[in-house]
Amino acid sequence: MANKTLLIQGRKTKEQTLTTLGGGIEPFAGEWNWENAAHLLKRSSFGPTYEEIQQSVVDGLDKTINNLFAPQPEPDLPINFYFKNDPEVPIGETWVGKPTTRDVKGLIPARNASLSAWSIGLMYDKPMNVLEKLILFWHNHLVVSNIFGPESKLQYLGVLRKYALGDFKQMVKDITISPAMLEYLNGNENTAKSPNENYAREVLELFTIGKGPIIAPGDYTNYTENDIQEIARAFTGWKFVPRRGTVTFLSRNHDTGTKQLSEHFNNAVIPNLGDKEYEKVIDIIFEQEEVSRFIVRQLYIWYVNSDISSDIEISIIEPLAQIFRDNDYHVEPVLKALFKSAHFYASCNKGVMVKSPIDYVLMTLRTGRLTEQQDILRKYNIWAAISRVLRSMEQMMFFLPSVAGWQAYYQEPVYYRYWISSVSLSLRDEFMKAVVQRKLRGRGLKDMGLELLDLIALFENPDNPDELLRALSQLFMPFELTDEQIAFLKTEILIPGLPDYEWTEEYGNYLDDPTNEDLRNAVLGRLQAVVSVMLSMPENQLM
Repeated sequence: MANKTLLIQGRKTKEQTLTTLGGGIEPFAGEWNWENAAHLLKRSSFGPTYEEIQQSVVDGLDKTINNLFAPQPEPDLPINFYFKNDPEVPIGETWVGKPTTRDVKGLIPARNASLSAWSIGLMYDKPMNVLEKLILFWHNHLVVSNIFGPESKLQYLGVLRKYALGDFKQMVKDITISPAMLEYLNGNENTAKSPNENYAREVLELFTIGKGPIIAPGDYTNYTENDIQEIARAFTGWKFVPRRGTVTFLSRNHDTGTKQLSEHFNNAVIPNLGDKEYEKVIDIIFEQEEVSRFIVRQLYIWYVNSDISSDIEISIIEPLAQIFRDNDYHVEPVLKALFKSAHFYASCNKGVMVKSPIDYVLMTLRTGRLTEQQDILRKYNIWAAISRVLRSMEQMMFFLPSVAGWQAYYQEPVYYRYWISSVSLSLRDEFMKAVVQRKLRGRGLKDMGLELLDLIALFENPDNPDELLRALSQLFMPFELTDEQIAFLKTEILIPGLPDYEWTEEYGNYLDDPTNEDLRNAVLGRLQAVVSVMLSMPENQLM
């Protein structure tokens, strides 16, 4: 199984460390400008719009943080958006809590498609907030993949949503006996007579404390193989019955013997506690300080940078881990401290992350201003199309490659660069050009794409070609393009071989008569050409 543990090499003084890092977790005291606001919103959420970045600049860092962490209402339940043969659920109504039958061909796939579209909709169709990206983090961390039941998936997502910013320890407890996890990591098969170690192994190696380097055969830094075996015994007895949708504890299947853990867990002894025994195990694991460090490292990789040096350990990971412990493993104080820190805004952390497929697609659509829809069924069609695109790019929820999650967040030394290959770049480019040229394919998507004329109307001086291109680059890129790049985009793409006033006059003529199709198409064609080239640039793969 993949090891997410990061090895620490060397030590420096705190003073030396802060110099090399551009700051620690002390509050950011620099200028709050467009670049920093965009950096925060892109890293903490999905595809900020021009208006959202602009508002953040006006609001300042503290108010922006408050807005990002504002409590969110419970989302509407997913609906049947296309399947006409569902005997229980008309189109437009929710299928949650309604019976399923395998006798109706396509019923369960249709509900799974609805769940996928709904999940994308929550990322795409909501105001700026940390919650949805954090839920995706927890999905990548507490992995459940390749299971069939839509109700089980929805219940699992409900646990992530409930505790995403809250009590991580309780999240692990609830996930342990959730239908989805019992099915995925064989908890159903874990009995006293035939113990299954899958979940016990992963709850230690990947979900809570991490392995650490091997120090002896069967003995890692943070636990032993015998600990896995003993914890597996403690987890016995749980059963998920798919046809009933219920989780039950069967005492006859539970190992009632005493479980002895190693010195890594202070030689803890676990007596028979029946259906409470799994909670005792998790409490013992969380008594170890390394849990806080392990989780903070994963959050750091997700939000900041994959390069965790000894300097980062000293001045970033350790103090954030202390905040995590001091707040009884509640997540919100850790993220707030990170997003307010001087280190988060250091230049060494900007533009170093390759956009994940979800970031790339949603940033293109939200930041680029996709055609708005009011009808809920049309919205679902859009979200379903996005879901299919993401599946082709290998980042679709509930289709993770392994229990370790997506390789980009643990695979040394490439990390985020894993997202980029000749195949993935081709898929990104194909998608990007389809939305820029308004040629999206799929049910209900005809003539849909980026509303570029509406987008540039928000800019200060869209009639000036240099300022137009700089505004576009500031919006999409992690840092401004060079003068040479702007000049190329202007003289070779936007107005090839023409003086600047040609764009100014052409755009002005369109503004004077916006219903004139010829004038509109002429300006839009130039915009589509230059945005297509700009979004094909290597810089647009970064954030």
